[in-house]
Amino acid sequence: MKIRKTFPFHAPENIFGKRKIAKGVLLSSIKKIAVFHMLPSGGGIRVLRQFTDELSSSFQLHIHQPAGASSARGRSKLEETIYPYPMWRKPSGYLRPVAPLFLILRLLSFKHVCRQAALNINRTADAVLVHNSMPVAAAPVLKYLNIPSAYFCFEHPRHIYEKDIIRRTSNAFTELALKPLALLEKRMDKQSARAATQIITFSEHMRKNVKSIYGRDAAIVRPGVDSTFFHPADKQTVTENYVLSVGALWPFKGHETAIRILSLINSDIRPEIRIVADRGYPGYDAKLFALASGLGVKVKIQQNITDEGLRELYRGAKAVICCQRREPYGLVPLEAMACGSPVLAINEGGFADNIINGKTGLLFPGTAETGAESLLKILAESEEITKMKAEGRHFAVNNRSIAHGTFELGKILESL
Repeated sequence: MKIRKTFPFHAPENIFGKRKIAKGVLLSSIKKIAVFHMLPSGGGIRVLRQFTDELSSSFQLHIHQPAGASSARGRSKLEETIYPYPMWRKPSGYLRPVAPLFLILRLLSFKHVCRQAALNINRTADAVLVHNSMPVAAAPVLKYLNIPSAYFCFEHPRHIYEKDIIRRTSNAFTELALKPLALLEKRMDKQSARAATQIITFSEHMRKNVKSIYGRDAAIVRPGVDSTFFHPADKQTVTENYVLSVGALWPFKGHETAIRILSLINSDIRPEIRIVADRGYPGYDAKLFALASGLGVKVKIQQNITDEGLRELYRGAKAVICCQRREPYGLVPLEAMACGSPVLAINEGGFADNIINGKTGLLFPGTAETGAESLLKILAESEEITKMKAEGRHFAVNNRSIAHGTFELGKILESL
């Protein structure tokens, strides 16, 4: 395993206070917290970095992650232990014909990595915060821990429980070949999630799913956004005529719906659609270009842009359209609202936890027709929409701050 050390830890004053344990005696409640994850790039790792940055002022944190994960080290530059995991890459090239077998071996190899990590964590930490992992949502590390654990369930295996919108393949033969993998993954995920001392999630939508799938109650900790970074431009400039859709180039991220919404807007006022993505299915961008071309919609796809670049796109957009199907939470609308941009979102998943229809943004039932009706209201730039943009910014700053979410998470870790 690889251990990346930075600077020695010096315990600061704990923002969660001190615990009274005897007459006149106070004991610092700072604990050694291990953080385990195998998250890819995207919203999940950004949330985790926010949490580790903030929690490091009250807990002694150490990151544990298999090779192949995005780094969870934010500004705090915490120590990391990286565990060898040669099979983390998905099969390609000559391995494609044996992909089902390779993926099973990959999952079993991940289980072994988790066992090794748990042995290390059990010796060095007081409690563990476990986040989602790529090979299986609930990492098996939870099964091998003999110290208290909190599992932050960003999402369950959606390709298993939401097959109506998310499928690994459209090929019936491949689907049959992947059946043993799905059964193993489902069993491993359930056993791991149920082994956690506490399950945490971040929306009412996900709390219901956790109860339904795992038979467990979950606490809710809603992540926030850095409103000192995501904020409106200091000076008003002439904006370009475009709307924004942010998310991986995957079918269930709703970019096709966003394009269809644009196609129903009169061509004289129709904005261009810009799609920002960090990753995606090979060839899916070509499908989006073909759809847009056939509907007469101008589309521009931008990948691997910086946070500063994303902020500028939020600021300049006529609207930020969120059509992700049953999105577990959704940081995109919060970031847009913090930038003072109007948000239009499908009324599914976790969006309703942050978007108050008509006040902080607009929710629509999901059809392109109803989406186009709502988008026309935003494009009219009425006094009502101006007020909605201000309310959205106010909500992001005052109700979804990073500090508030971290405080709630810290209380749960303290209770462990």
